[in-house]
Amino acid sequence: MKKIVKRFAAILVCGAMATVGGQAFGQAHDHDHADGDHAGHDHAGHDHDEHGDHDHGGESLAYYLPEWKAMHFDDANKAAQHAATVKKMGCEVKQGSHAGHSDVSYRCAQWKTLAVKDHKMAEQWSGWLKASGFDVSHSHADPTFAEGPEAVEFRMVKWKQLHGNGSAEEAQMLDQLKKIGVEVVVENHGNHSDIRFRAPTWRDIHVADHNTADQWMGWLKQNGFETQHEH
Repeated sequence: MKKIVKRFAAILVCGAMATVGGQAFGQAHDHDHADGDHAGHDHAGHDHDEHGDHDHGGESLAYYLPEWKAMHFDDANKAAQHAATVKKMGCEVKQGSHAGHSDVSYRCAQWKTLAVKDHKMAEQWSGWLKASGFDVSHSHADPTFAEGPEAVEFRMVKWKQLHGNGSAEEAQMLDQLKKIGVEVVVENHGNHSDIRFRAPTWRDIHVADHNTADQWMGWLKQNGFETQHEH
């Protein structure tokens, strides 16, 4: 964890920027000492009005931490830096100190989105978020769905699980899910596979016309997604 966080700190200090809730920020993270197990995640759904903003520049990640996560720091300044960062990310934060240590406790009860400038930064933020106890969802939509007059929004907060059989229809479905930016995990077990997919925050695709939008709406609903359609 120390290597991940220190490497991430160097990148952020050099001026890397990210956007959370419309605000850009860069924050150094250099954890001198941290312990405590990652909190468990129940992947519960949360209703909120944060639909996709239809801005397809860069990449985005979704993050979630429903249970309080406590981190302990030998350096009070580093504790303050970490607290300021997770607070700016929309987390609830508590701070304290004992026996010469500084404590930072935080949680993020609803899924939130972090926008970054490119894939490299997305991977680095993903590593930092996971090391800091967050459940992270990161996927890549095909650029062909970035433009078009009709927008279809979709969401699936909880993982949907399927038992794979290796059929052509299954492969086509997984390909489509990945192309529209759904997070897909496939674990192969000999003659079968376990498939999971989700999109815990509202995401969108753009298509050329209303009929195509309706077809996507039907396909998404058939596969368990919540949907919205904007003209």
